[in-house]
Amino acid sequence: MNNVKCPNCGNENLSTNIRCEKCGKQLISEDQMQYKDLYSSFNTQQDFVQNTKIESFAKLYNAIAIIIVGTIFSGVSSIFVFRGSDNFIRIVGIPFLICGIAVLIYGILIAIKYINIKKNTNDYINGKLDVNKVEKSEQNFEKMKIIVNNIYTFGFLLFWFGFLIVWDISAIKSWSDGGNQMFFFSIIFWIAGIYLLIDNIKDK
Repeated sequence: MNNVKCPNCGNENLSTNIRCEKCGKQLISEDQMQYKDLYSSFNTQQDFVQNTKIESFAKLYNAIAIIIVGTIFSGVSSIFVFRGSDNFIRIVGIPFLICGIAVLIYGILIAIKYINIKKNTNDYINGKLDVNKVEKSEQNFEKMKIIVNNIYTFGFLLFWFGFLIVWDISAIKSWSDGGNQMFFFSIIFWIAGIYLLIDNIKDK
């Protein structure tokens, strides 16, 4: 790296120094200092924009993966629901279908969010960013996210309690052959399911 000699004391300073390390005399003019500050600010801004774009692309690929998983999960579940060999299989498939659709919608929302972030970044560079529009978009996303989370939770709890009901019916039918132990053991899972339900209601 080039050195700069201080005109006051003759001390050798790094070319990046604004003032002399020995006597403190300013080594560059006010115009040069202003240019340096603007250049540093510009570089910081460019780094932020670049990092935002990279993050948006990474999140977008993640969203695409979620969409693929949700599509497969929903497709397989819909086969059981609409083409199941009997009513029991169709009923069992309903909670899985609900959860699959929730995952699919969530992936689509994430994709839309980060496509918008990339667009907003470009608008910011071009001086066309509408802050009010961005804030409204974020609020709408959070509302949709809550709705999707509720759908997923409903599907999960539907499966949870449905499984416990089938379990307990089977336990009662075989009560004298050890079914009583299965029944009392299921109480633990009933408590856990009810706790999850109450905790979810409190969050809302």
